Amino acid sequence: MAMHPRELIFVFLVSVFVACMAFINIVSAKLWSFMGLTISAGIMAYWLTFPITDVVGEVYGKSRAQLIVWLGLGANLLVLGMTQLAILLPPAAAYNDQQELETVLGSVPLVVVASLVAYITAQSHDVWAFSFWKKVTNGQYLWLRNNLSTFSSQLIDSVIFNAIAFWVFAPVKIEFLEFLSMTLGYWAFKVCIALFDTPLVYFLVHWISRFEDRAHAATN
Repeated sequence: MAMHPRELIFVFLVSVFVACMAFINIVSAKLWSFMGLTISAGIMAYWLTFPITDVVGEVYGKSRAQLIVWLGLGANLLVLGMTQLAILLPPAAAYNDQQELETVLGSVPLVVVASLVAYITAQSHDVWAFSFWKKVTNGQYLWLRNNLSTFSSQLIDSVIFNAIAFWVFAPVKIEFLEFLSMTLGYWAFKVCIALFDTPLVYFLVHWISRFEDRAHAATN
């Protein structure tokens, strides 16, 4: 039996979400600078995860959106475990890039913990917040619900990650004002990127609706 277009699109969105989480694990070690901020290359994919959960929450409901979050956590843990196993495998005599591999894929335990805690908290909040604002607005103002849930979730993500990795539990703690400045600056950068979420969310919701309309017409 062929899969219903609605479910096929859901599988596609799950695949993109999980692929983004795997990508983040691989490229997060790459740092780049923008207007004085030091930013992980993982943000290239992380920003995309929020509109996906918003679209799923809008079309498929809160439980499906939360399912994607848990699947993303599972992908995170799986990729992390497999990359660490790859590092531990004894290198062949002809393999001369073991040190480079460890530099790129090796993980600092505190940063890993900070990343996972920030991820599950922020993404779960995004699912809850989007559902909350959907009820408050009676399903209207998609742009507002998307932005309110994403902006607040990005702030939670920035605060938790920086607090765990660089302030509360870090061996060498930064000053509070430095932590505050870094967190707000990083959050502002994420907000600027998140502004591009809304057109994508509208496009995906409209795209799914068109598939559903065609499927409904075909059965009548």
